[in-house]
Amino acid sequence: MASGACARLNARHEGIILNVFFAAAILIASIASPSPAPAPPAFVVHIKDFKYAPAPLRIHVGDTVRFVNDDDEPHTVTATDKSFDSEALDTNGAWTHKFTKTGTYAYFCELHPYMKATVIVSEDSQK
Repeated sequence: MASGACARLNARHEGIILNVFFAAAILIASIASPSPAPAPPAFVVHIKDFKYAPAPLRIHVGDTVRFVNDDDEPHTVTATDKSFDSEALDTNGAWTHKFTKTGTYAYFCELHPYMKATVIVSEDSQK
């Protein structure tokens, strides 16, 4: 009788162990699965040869713009009204800004004030 009780107990423990194993596997899989990375900005302004390109840039409310310094000199992306400022971007440095309101945003490089451009933000055409 004792051996029958032991067999039932062992079978029961095996079931519990299997349940714990499967629960742990599901937990590990959910933790190990990376969440999708945010989409890269759809718009990129390159800073090259002491110019911003494209200039002007036309986008919609909610769009994000990535500014990339492709020059050998540091540059900034600074709104003339000081509403945004990248601070100095070294060679290959990048800075991202999300435009949340309509308008024309004039910007320049604080280190080279003759460098100027604009971002024109309009309402989203899909609204």
